[in-house]
Parts: sequence; C-alpha cells; structure tokens
Amino acid sequence: MARDPVPAAQAKIVIQRSGDCCAYPGCGAALTIDATVAEDDDKVVGKIAHIAAASKGGPRYDPSMTPKQRGSAANLIYLCGPHHDAIDTQLAAHTTEYLLDAKRAHERKVARAMSHAMGKVGFEHLEIVCKFLGTSTERTDDAIVIPIDIQEKIELNSLGPVAEERIQTGLAKSDEVGEFIESISSMRPNFGNLLAARFKQEYYGGIAQGLEGDDLFEYVCAVALDNAGPVESDTLRAAVLATVAHLFEMCEIFEHESSAA
Repeated sequence: MARDPVPAAQAKIVIQRSGDCCAYPGCGAALTIDATVAEDDDKVVGKIAHIAAASKGGPRYDPSMTPKQRGSAANLIYLCGPHHDAIDTQLAAHTTEYLLDAKRAHERKVARAMSHAMGKVGFEHLEIVCKFLGTSTERTDDAIVIPIDIQEKIELNSLGPVAEERIQTGLAKSDEVGEFIESISSMRPNFGNLLAARFKQEYYGGIAQGLEGDDLFEYVCAVALDNAGPVESDTLRAAVLATVAHLFEMCEIFEHESSAA
C-alpha cells in the first residue's frame, strides 16, 4: 500500500513546534549541526516520524484516520535518528498514547522557553528576523488598514487556543516591534509595508498548501524563522513570534474582514 507523504508545510510546522530538538522524553538533542567553515552548509539530522503510521501495516496504523490526518503536524513527531528508529521497532513501549504525551510535553516545554525569552528580545533580534527583506522586490502600496479587536480577528481566522496563546505571548513585545519598524522606516521609506507584504506572501503560500487556523499561523512563524539565518535560539524564536503577532494585531497579515462584508 502506498505510503502517505508528509506535506512540506506540515513538516515545517512540527519542526517549528519542536524547537529543532528531539521530542523524545529525556533527549532534547539539537537536530541541526551548524557548519564550521563558510564552504559548508548546515546539516539537518532530525527525522520526522508518524505517530500513527502513514500506511497500512506500519507502526500504530489507525484505519480510521484520513490521509490528511496522517500527514498533519498533530500526527507527527520530530526526533533524532536513534529515537526515530526506536519508536518504530519497540512498539510495546512506544504506543500512540505514549508518543502523543511525549509530543505534547516537549512542545509545551519549547513554548515555555520561548515565552521566557520574550523579555530578552531587542532590536538586534528583530533586525535578524527582518534582514531577509533587504533584497526583496515585492511591490507594496501605502494603503492603511484599520485594526479590529484582536479577539475578533482571532475568531475571524478560526484560530484555536494554541495560536491565541502564542499571539498573546508575542504581543508583549508589540510596542518594541512597532518602534523597530518606525526606526528602520526613517532610513528605508515603506519598510513597514515591505515587511508586511513579505509576510503576507508567506501567508498566502500556506493557504495554497491547504493550511488554515493554528497550522497557518505556525507556518508563517516557521517560514520567518527559516529566513532568519542558520542560528536558532529561544530568543530568536521569540523575536519571530513578536514580529508575526504585531503584524497580526495591526491587520497587516491574516484576514481582517469577513468575506461576506
């Protein structure tokens, strides 16, 4: 039977939620080996595993799941090589419930670390997040969008409790993000619109891959982090979240009015 592939967007989401570390209990190994010389590239060594198998006969296969559910980030866990192999061979220990619990615990730990690092976010971190715009040729305009209530926008975009918590965490640095954008705009006119246009581009890219709700929000954050350079940290992840949350609040990305309006 054909194996259901992992969609690229869902892979980005699960890696983002795992903080690029092994989610196996007690491991936490970093899953990217940084290059030590300029001629080399960083090496990703992590492996994405299905909790419920991608095909019939595989570990923990659940016939009630659809192909979309099997390939969703909710059914994926990011692991180092040894633990990836272990969960697919030592099946008595690695039940569906065990892996789901491990995944939830690890992702909560990553989210807490990012939340604690939010206070350390400064202009230097926001500059790293936004520097990939330097060569952008994206066309923009100066249209002003009137913000709506943040809770109304969360509901409009069908965001659940996970994304809502992320947004509220990121908004703790919203003033600093606004000040950063204003300071850069004094030297690079239209920088704010250029920044929003690039993030909007990634937003529509996620929609094109079938994402919505919390997964779409996480995808935008994941792409921003990918573009922030090879070195990841809790503080850089926090800076990404602060930037996306600020643009979300200011109605620069995600839907800001009902399609029926």
